[in-house]
Amino acid sequence: MTTEHSGGVHPPATIILATDLGARCDRALDRAVQLALLWDARLVAVHAVEGESGSDLRRMWDGPRRRSPADPLHRAREELYGQLDGQPVEIDVHVEEGRASDVVLAAAERFGAGLIVTGIARDDPLYQPLLGDTVHRMMRKASASLLIVRSRVRAPYGRIVVATDFSPPSRAAFERATRLFPLADFTLFNGYEVPFANYLGLEGTDRRFHEMEQEAVSRFLKEAEISEDARRRTVGLVQRGAPEIVLSDYVHDSRADLTVVGSHGGGAIYEVLIGSTARRIIDAVPGDALLVRSRRLD
Repeated sequence: MTTEHSGGVHPPATIILATDLGARCDRALDRAVQLALLWDARLVAVHAVEGESGSDLRRMWDGPRRRSPADPLHRAREELYGQLDGQPVEIDVHVEEGRASDVVLAAAERFGAGLIVTGIARDDPLYQPLLGDTVHRMMRKASASLLIVRSRVRAPYGRIVVATDFSPPSRAAFERATRLFPLADFTLFNGYEVPFANYLGLEGTDRRFHEMEQEAVSRFLKEAEISEDARRRTVGLVQRGAPEIVLSDYVHDSRADLTVVGSHGGGAIYEVLIGSTARRIIDAVPGDALLVRSRRLD
């Protein structure tokens, strides 16, 4: 089945919830359910059984045993059904053996999902959420958009920050976000660094760069294909500094609900032109982050 184009007009008809059955995925589950209800979308919970297969486990139990081990896929499926019991939306369950990222991405393609929702890997002692290799692999390879949930679900997304570098992917992400969350308020955020700042007269140069970036934000907002209502509820903001740092500070200080970043998808161009910045931003910002896929450029 063909995956929904992430830059479409309508919300996703199918959402994938990637879960490891751990408590960290509870927030992702709550958000996936809330979005499925909001968009009247099908929700599919996907879990991967990694490591030793059922046959390997049975070989470990060879010998004079009275009981054989339970099939790991069956056991995981039953546990997942138990965790999902009582939700206000019907949730399909898909459990498969394999590496988590491969299983989730294959399921997203198979079910034609337009969005993958996942949680974080763990919290370190200083409470900095760590995404983990599985999420990073999905960021690189998923054709669907990816929502990384860190925060508790208290309400629909109401304050959304969209990171922009004025590229086509960031424009597609902004336009898509306004359609997914039509009642939200938006901040179109641009972080910039002044080239050779240490060798130039910084005061005048910085002022001119700021003016240029602010003009670019205004033009970007004017040319975006969004509703007039969304345009009225969007403000542009320009700050000098490393994008992931100034953006992270702004999201924290403004108590934004969601940070949106655009990307065209995997491949060499992704890593060179867009991927590294998108990954740094998503790693750095507090709260939930949405990586919006647009059409590939390579």
